[in-house]
Amino acid sequence: MNTEKKDVRREVSRKIEAHADDLVRITQDLVRIPSVNPPGDYGEMAQKMTGLYEAEGLKPVLLQAPRDDVEALGLTWPRPNIVALAEGSERKPVFCLDAHMDVVGPGDESQWTYPPFSGQFVDGRVYGRGAEDTKGHLAIQLIVYRALREAGIPLKGDVLFTSTVDDEIGQWPGMGFLIERGLEEKGLPLPDYHVVGEPTGMGLLGCLARGRLWYEFTLKGRSAHGGNPLEGINAIEKAIDLANAVRRLDLHSDPLMGATTLNIGIIQGGEAINVVPSRCKITFDIRPARKKEVIKELMDRILRDLQEKDADFVVESMRLLNDRQTGGIGPDHPFVRKVGEITREITGKEVVPTGNMAGYSSLGNAYWTSQAGVAGIMYGGGDFSRAHSVDEFITVDELVETAKVFAGLVVEFCA
Repeated sequence: MNTEKKDVRREVSRKIEAHADDLVRITQDLVRIPSVNPPGDYGEMAQKMTGLYEAEGLKPVLLQAPRDDVEALGLTWPRPNIVALAEGSERKPVFCLDAHMDVVGPGDESQWTYPPFSGQFVDGRVYGRGAEDTKGHLAIQLIVYRALREAGIPLKGDVLFTSTVDDEIGQWPGMGFLIERGLEEKGLPLPDYHVVGEPTGMGLLGCLARGRLWYEFTLKGRSAHGGNPLEGINAIEKAIDLANAVRRLDLHSDPLMGATTLNIGIIQGGEAINVVPSRCKITFDIRPARKKEVIKELMDRILRDLQEKDADFVVESMRLLNDRQTGGIGPDHPFVRKVGEITREITGKEVVPTGNMAGYSSLGNAYWTSQAGVAGIMYGGGDFSRAHSVDEFITVDELVETAKVFAGLVVEFCA
């Protein structure tokens, strides 16, 4: 490994340690903004991140998907992403440090030891919804850039800092829009490398993920009096037939991503207890550990078989609410190996590439970049089991350690 760059990383790490208090303070300030999604009201968060980037000497820009495109997804507009660019002398490669601004809801706030949007700092921990997922990672971006600037590190490659929307609902207006056209429309470069800051624990690195197929079916029946059900066609029973057939799917397993998962999320139908239901909606959340096309073909076959066996099995409508491909850059990608090397150098920790964290398989925003041919990974400080939970927190040591590794990666690729 380049000895000169190792010396630079040590110097930048010292700068980061000196700003540990600011890492905590910024994380607290961001946690205190309740950017819960849904609904996804980003006004205050976008304004805050704009000001924080500007305070570090950057020139952030607002990038948001067009209103028509956003509302076609059933979402409210606007949904502003905030992006800042630190230009390098050679403009290549382009390295993106990314984290999302939205958080899930806190649930029953009475269960929290400290109010979920208080940003309370106790015994070396910042508590609150989004502390590790991913307000702390937004704070890390700022301190990484500050430490590089204070250390006088000249950049050759560009560094993009992105504060994005809609990760928590897996929707396109965030990183999906930026990669598809948002960055180019603003004259900003597409990344070659992308690290989405998420609480993988530094010992795990997300480089693969199961796909995501969300099916919504409406089955059509025929109403009749509940006292004479043979005169009707019970749509709920048809939905049950479909559910039983889908549950017999072969749930393929992958060594890194785990088994394909299936969840029946909604069964909704009927007008009254004494009426044969004429319609029933049923949804399936399928996370395939193989290419999504295999599952799609199996679902098509299930429908054909049911329709051939039962003339009264009628699908009034079918919608695919989410359609994500299985994949990622994989554990053998040079970027994954390099992240492991830098992390080992700075922290002494070994990094295990995976597609399965605590039973959950996701790439977060790196789904959009890896599908576009960018070396995208999900990686950062914290503990995945704390995310979305009561008393979510991140420690000051995790903040500092993650900032050191992220800064070390920037040095490796862009200095």
